[in-house]
Amino acid sequence: MTGVRLPRLASHRPTPNLVEPHKQLMAAVLQTVIDDCRGSSHRRAAGYDVAANPKAVRRAVAYMTSTDRSWPFSFENLCEALALDAASLRREMLQQLNAQRRAQTAAAILPSAVAS
Repeated sequence: MTGVRLPRLASHRPTPNLVEPHKQLMAAVLQTVIDDCRGSSHRRAAGYDVAANPKAVRRAVAYMTSTDRSWPFSFENLCEALALDAASLRREMLQQLNAQRRAQTAAAILPSAVAS
């Protein structure tokens, strides 16, 4: 499965969509949400030995699944400002979360089945 990655903020040649500082902030907010949704498996793969915070994952999912546009930094508004398809990004992140949950469930069940 392809990982969701926003344009690099510190690249030598900024992408035209991220030249403005407020758009860099928008991309950073979305990247934080994506990182929070990925949880500990992403953090371990990135070299961090930090467990995922379930509360942070729940907040990130709630933020990402909201379609409220009343707040300037809502998920829908940020995606629109950065020319990202909110529905596609949301769908991919939810698919990744579901795959992680299935893997965790299988890992929890498998050792007990082997021990029987």
